[in-house]
Amino acid sequence: MPRTGLAPEELKQRAVEVASARIKAAGYAKLRVTDVAAELGVSHAALYGHFSGKADLLDAVVGHWLDIARDTLLVTVSGPGRPEERLETLMIERVRLKRAAAVRDPELYEAYCQATDRLRDVVQCHKLVWRDQIARLLAEAVPDLNDPAKAALLVQSSMYGFTHPRLVLENLDTPGDEIESRLRAVLHTMIVGLRGTR
Repeated sequence: MPRTGLAPEELKQRAVEVASARIKAAGYAKLRVTDVAAELGVSHAALYGHFSGKADLLDAVVGHWLDIARDTLLVTVSGPGRPEERLETLMIERVRLKRAAAVRDPELYEAYCQATDRLRDVVQCHKLVWRDQIARLLAEAVPDLNDPAKAALLVQSSMYGFTHPRLVLENLDTPGDEIESRLRAVLHTMIVGLRGTR
C-alpha cells in the first residue's frame, strides 16, 4: 500500500475524486497530476502507476461521470412500461442529465466535451453501451426487426442533435419541454419507420 494507507484501487478512486474537485474549482485546463498527487500525499510517480498522464486522469474523471449516468439510465431500460415508452424516457433522461450537468458543473462538463471532441475511448465505449440499450429496447418494441443493432445505430444518430454535448450547451437557453417535444416527435417518426420497413 502507498503511504496514504489506501489500496491501489482506493488510491485511484481518490485521485479521480480529487481531480474532479480541482476541475470544478479551477477548470479542466489547469488540472495537473502533480497537484493531485500532492493533495493525496503521494509522489506524482505513484499516480503515474495508475494514470499514464493528464489525459488518462481526465478520462477517468469523465468515465466516472458517465458510469453514474449509465447506472441511472439502466433503471429506465430495465424498468416497467412498454419498450417504446422506456426508449423515449431513456432519451429524455439523457438530455436532462446532460443539461443539468452543464449548468451544475460547467468545468466537468467541458472536460466531457473535450473527451467527446477528441473521440477518446472512454466516450466511445459509453456510446456503444448506449447503442446496446437502444437495440435492446428496439428489439422489444419491434419484435420482428431484422437487425436491432443496425436500427439502434440509426436511432442513436438521429438523437445526436439532442444529446451531443456541444449541442446540449448550445441549446441551454431553449426550454427543456420544447427540446423534449421535438425529441419525442423525431423518435416517434423513427419507430413508425422501423415498424413499416421491417
